[in-house]
Amino acid sequence: MRGLIWNCRGVGKRGMATCLSDLTSDHSLDFLGLQETMKRDFTPKCLGRIDPFDLFRWNWVPSVPSEGKSGGILCGVRQDTLELVA
Repeated sequence: MRGLIWNCRGVGKRGMATCLSDLTSDHSLDFLGLQETMKRDFTPKCLGRIDPFDLFRWNWVPSVPSEGKSGGILCGVRQDTLELVA
């Protein structure tokens, strides 16, 4: 099992989706955890840029604007490898 946990300081930065997609495929990651995404919500389009083949199941904790310019967690687990229980 391979995974990546990264304090990315903003998942919406230019080139970040391509970087994450490349990391996921190049290293055959089974899970991905991103801290400080600075995003309140993730659209299917946004997740599709990170996971173009829809291999992962995604959950997130939104960033709260009142807490400053940080926060937010995005977690993805590969559906054919891991089971998301709760």
